Amino acid sequence: MQPFDSYPHQGRALLGVVRGSNCRHGYGLQFMQITGQTNCAYCDRNLVDRYENWLDMALDHVVPTSVCGGLGVIADWVDDCANRVLACAACNSFKNRFKPSYEIACPLSLEGFFNLRDSVFAERKSLIRQRHDDERSFFERRLWERLR
Repeated sequence: MQPFDSYPHQGRALLGVVRGSNCRHGYGLQFMQITGQTNCAYCDRNLVDRYENWLDMALDHVVPTSVCGGLGVIADWVDDCANRVLACAACNSFKNRFKPSYEIACPLSLEGFFNLRDSVFAERKSLIRQRHDDERSFFERRLWERLR
């Protein structure tokens, strides 16, 4: 299941752009009110159940602006809430400079853009999951304990 399934119109319609200077007080809060999302779309960490999680909240473009700009995607589609997900700081930083592993063309319709978003989300989620696994393996080696 993708987070978009629970967005208004199952994420297949534009939802509007959120703006502001602070994710937690401004655009992230607006995004949560529009979509009902409160968990990281990539790792499912609840971002509102603990203060420490709240501080780690980020709002991520699923199809990155750098990819969209290179393709010439309509700007209104790129910045719309339908192309965004809540993410924790770790997931947002993993694959932050994401480029799809396959050749893509500029979508000519909104439906085409949503199809691109869904495929990019699936690829990014898989890569982020692998990055979490790698990071956990490194962490479990506890190399800092050898410093004593």
